[in-house]
Amino acid sequence: MKKALFKILRYLVLAAIVIPIVFFFMVLKGFFGPLPNDKELHNIQHLQASIVYDMHGKVIGKYYVQDRTPVSFQNISPNLINALVATEDQRFFDHQGIDLISLGRVVVKSLLLQQGAGGGSTITQQLVKNLYPRQSYGLFYYPVNKTKELILAYRLEQIYSKEEILRLYLNTVSFGEDVYGIESASKRYFNTSAKNLNQQQAATLVGMLKATTSYNPVLHPEASQERRDVVLSQMVKQEMLTQEQCDSIQNLPFKTDYQKLSGEVAPYFMATIRKKLQAFLDEYNAQNDTTLSLNQNGLKIYTTLDVQLQSYAEAAMQKHIQILQKQFDQHWHGTLWNQNKELLNNEVAKIRHGRTDKELSTPVKMEVFDWPDSKLETMTPIDSLKHHLEQLQAGFLAMQPHSGAIRAWVGGIDYTYFPYDHVQENAKRQVGSTFKPIVYATALENNVSPCTYFKAEQEAYEVKEGEWKPANDDGKYEGKYSMEGALEGSVNTVAVKILQETGIEKTIAEARSMGIDSDLPEVPSLALGVASISVEEMTAAYCTFVNGGYRVSPHAILRIEDSNGKILYEFKEPPKEQVLSAKTSAQMTQLLQGVVDNGTGKSVRTVYGLQNAIGGKTGTTQGNSDGWFMAVTPNLVMGTWVGGAYPAIRFRDTKLGQGATMALPIFARFYQSLNKDQAYRIYTNARFKPLNEAWAQELDCDPFKEDFNLLDWLFANRKDRKEQRQKEGEDSKPKEGLFKKIGKLFKKE
Repeated sequence: MKKALFKILRYLVLAAIVIPIVFFFMVLKGFFGPLPNDKELHNIQHLQASIVYDMHGKVIGKYYVQDRTPVSFQNISPNLINALVATEDQRFFDHQGIDLISLGRVVVKSLLLQQGAGGGSTITQQLVKNLYPRQSYGLFYYPVNKTKELILAYRLEQIYSKEEILRLYLNTVSFGEDVYGIESASKRYFNTSAKNLNQQQAATLVGMLKATTSYNPVLHPEASQERRDVVLSQMVKQEMLTQEQCDSIQNLPFKTDYQKLSGEVAPYFMATIRKKLQAFLDEYNAQNDTTLSLNQNGLKIYTTLDVQLQSYAEAAMQKHIQILQKQFDQHWHGTLWNQNKELLNNEVAKIRHGRTDKELSTPVKMEVFDWPDSKLETMTPIDSLKHHLEQLQAGFLAMQPHSGAIRAWVGGIDYTYFPYDHVQENAKRQVGSTFKPIVYATALENNVSPCTYFKAEQEAYEVKEGEWKPANDDGKYEGKYSMEGALEGSVNTVAVKILQETGIEKTIAEARSMGIDSDLPEVPSLALGVASISVEEMTAAYCTFVNGGYRVSPHAILRIEDSNGKILYEFKEPPKEQVLSAKTSAQMTQLLQGVVDNGTGKSVRTVYGLQNAIGGKTGTTQGNSDGWFMAVTPNLVMGTWVGGAYPAIRFRDTKLGQGATMALPIFARFYQSLNKDQAYRIYTNARFKPLNEAWAQELDCDPFKEDFNLLDWLFANRKDRKEQRQKEGEDSKPKEGLFKKIGKLFKKE
C-alpha cells in the first residue's frame, strides 16, 4: 500500500515538473500562436506613425499604435523613474525581465493559498502587455498569456538596456481618457512636460497605473491623493526619499492643472479614411504577402482635403451651432423629455450595463460636452445622457464638382463626445425639399418645358396607407407656377405634380444615375424628400448640376506611399459618365441661382451679404427634424445638414427649424471666410458659364400667374388702373374699351 502511494506521489511530482515544462515549450514553439520574432522585437523602438497630408502637403494627422507623444529617456524626470520603480518593480535593475521572488509569491499565495497577491508582473512584462495585448484562450487564458509575457520579457531584456525598456514602457502605458504615454499624461493632468514633473506630480501619475479611472486626479481627487501617498511611502522604503521629504510633499495642497488636449484636424475625416485605408492594406497584404500596418509602418497618405478650408468649415459650424443650441435650449425650457419618454427609456437601457436605477440616479463627477468648451460637472448618468442627447448635430461637406475631390469634411460637432459621422454614406436622414431639383431635372430630361404652368391647388393621391394630400408651407394654393417660381418658393403641391407628370420610376432612375444609392420609395411624397439620404450622396448628386451633367464619385485619397517612398496606391479618375444633358445641367444651375436670389435661400444675399455666383436649395423635413441647405458654385459644391441625434429632438417652430435657419448659416459663414482669403479666389471669383441663348429663352416666362377671373379683369377698379399707369409712366395711353378687351382674349400671341 505504501509502495503504491509512493508511486502515485512520485508520478504526481513528475507530472508537476514535466507538464509545466511541456506547456512552456508548447507556448515557445507557437502552439498557441506565433510569438514575435527577433526582428520584430528589435524594431519595436522604430515603430513609425503613418502620416496623413492634405492636398498642399500639410499634415492633417497621424495613425499611431496609440495616440501618444513619444519622449526620449533624457526628457523624463528622475522623480518619475524613482516613483515607478519603487511602486511597480522594486528589483527592476537586478532581474532579467522576470522577478522570481514576486513570481514565487504569486504562485504560493494565489494558486496554493487562494489569496490575492497582486500580478507579480515586472515593468518589462507590463511593457509586453502594452505592445502585445492579451488574447483569449478559453480556460488557458491566464497560463498561456502569462507564459508568453515571461518569454518575451526575458528576450526584450537581452535586446534593450534598462533605460530603453523604461522609455518604451513610459511611452506606451495608458493614463486613462485615451491618453497614452507620459508626455501626453503630463500635459493633460499638470500642463507640464515629462521632463519637469516634480515629486508630487510624478507620484500622482504613477499612482494612476494601478487603476486609471479610480485614481484619476481630476475625477477622484481624494482617492488619487491617497494613492499618491502610497507611492511616496514606497519611495521612502526604497530610500529614494527621506521621511521628512515625504511628509513635506504629502502636506502640500493636492492640485492639478487639467488641460484637454486639442484634437487632430478633421477627426471625422481621419476616422472615415482610416476604414478605407485599412481595407486597402488588408487586400494589399493578401496579394503581396506583406504585413504593412497603418499604425506601425510609417505610411504616407496624401489626400484631397484642404486644411485651411477645413478650418473655415469647422469654425463656421461651431459659431452657428453655439447660437442655435442656445435657441434650442430656450425653446424647450427643459421640457423636451416630457414628450419623448419612450426615446429616453430606450437610451437609458443602452447605458445600463447592469447598473441599478439608484446608480444611474446618483450624481458623480464627470466631464461633459458644452459650448464653447467641455467642462467637469457633478451630475447623474441619466442627466448626462439627457444633456448629450439634447445637443444639436451637424454635417458639412465641400466637394469639387468636376472631380468629386473632397475639400472639407465636418462630420459632427465634437468627435470625442459624438463620434458618429453625419456626412458619411451610411448616415441617412430625410432630405426634404433638397430632393426637388432632382425631380425638376428629371422632368427637363423628359421634355417637360420649364415654362409649363402647374396649378398650386391641392390634389389627393392614392397611396398604400389611403389618401394623401400634400400641403404647402404657407397654406396658399392659388395661382400657377413655372418651374422657376415653384422651385424658388419650394411649392410642395407643384413638385408632386411635376413628379407625377414625369413619372416616379424615371425620377428614381435619374437619382440613381446621379449617384444616390439610398432607398427611394415609389410614392408621390418622394418629390418632397421623404427619402433618407446621406450628405455625401446629396453633395455628389448636386455636382451634376454644375459640371455639365457628369456623375462624380466622391474621393479623398490621392496616393499612398510606404516609408521608403514606394507608391502603393494612386487615384485614377474613372471614365466620365454623362447622366444629365448639358442643357438640363445649365438650366438647373440657373434655377438654383434663382432660389438664392429670390427664393427660400435669399438670406445668403440679404443677411450674409454674399454676392458670389451661388445657387442652392433649402430643405426642411416633417416636424422640423432635419434642416438642409445644398449650395452650388462653379468650383465648389457644399452640403449642410443640421438636426438632433434622433428626429424627435427638434424645434417645434418651423421658423426656427427650417433649413434656411438651421443649415444655411453654416454655408454662409464658411463662404464669408473664403471671401476674406485671397488664396481662394479660384472659388469666390468664379462665375457660372453664361446660359446658351436658346436655353435661356426656354426659361423666359413669369414665375407665377394668378388664377384668371374674367369679371375682375373686365371691371377692375378704374382708380387702381389709373394709379398703376401713373406708376409705370403710362397715364397718357388711351383707355381700352370693353369690346377691345374681349377682342384681345381671342388674339393670337
